[in-house]
Amino acid sequence: MDKRRYRRKTVMWSGKLSLLWGARLLGDEQTVPGIVRDMSVTGAKFQTKDFFSGSAHAILEIPRFGTFKCNLVWQKGHVVGLNFMDPPDEIFETVNSALPGIGLDPNPIS
Repeated sequence: MDKRRYRRKTVMWSGKLSLLWGARLLGDEQTVPGIVRDMSVTGAKFQTKDFFSGSAHAILEIPRFGTFKCNLVWQKGHVVGLNFMDPPDEIFETVNSALPGIGLDPNPIS
């Protein structure tokens, strides 16, 4: 059963993920480029070529929208799930103001 509260939108945006508070990639890097594969007002799926060691707080940067504070909540190989720390309405406004009509749904699934 899907536990998501908000619908995800399939996207393919370049971005980078910066790990905070001592978390490291296996190569000892703290910032890695990658692709945002899907996004909702509460989180995103980010794919990279690097493996992460442990979970952490992070900053997701998407050039057309800016930065989003988030938590890494799951990892499967080169893909990580991110949960945004800012409220859904703020994420919606940020994305919608930069790219109106993207189709990001600000309403919870009923």
